[in-house]
Amino acid sequence: MGKKDRKIFIIDIDGVICENIPNEEAWRMPDAEPIPGAKETINRWYDEGHYICFFTARTDEHKDVTIEWLRKHGFKYHQIIFNKPRGGNYHYIDDLPVRATRFKGRFTRFIRKLKEIEIFEE
Repeated sequence: MGKKDRKIFIIDIDGVICENIPNEEAWRMPDAEPIPGAKETINRWYDEGHYICFFTARTDEHKDVTIEWLRKHGFKYHQIIFNKPRGGNYHYIDDLPVRATRFKGRFTRFIRKLKEIEIFEE
């Protein structure tokens, strides 16, 4: 796969690859149920040569349990970033084009769809 074709997937953990467990209920994290199709889809992307980065609001104190859960359930990845700010309403600003996909509970194929986005005035 050429560098141009390689995607960098930045993927949340709670509510995307497993049931949504808040940090305040960390005792539930080891037994979180995976979202059906998550492992198969993410591992396929990994095997195709794409870069997989999990970006989670879990804190550093949840690092060991998170890595163990990913190992136990067979998720392939390159990197995990902890301490994502909580609260949603994220605005990612970069000098390169960014694509965002809102997860709605199922891993299905990607389709192209035109959506209105906010940009800086030229």
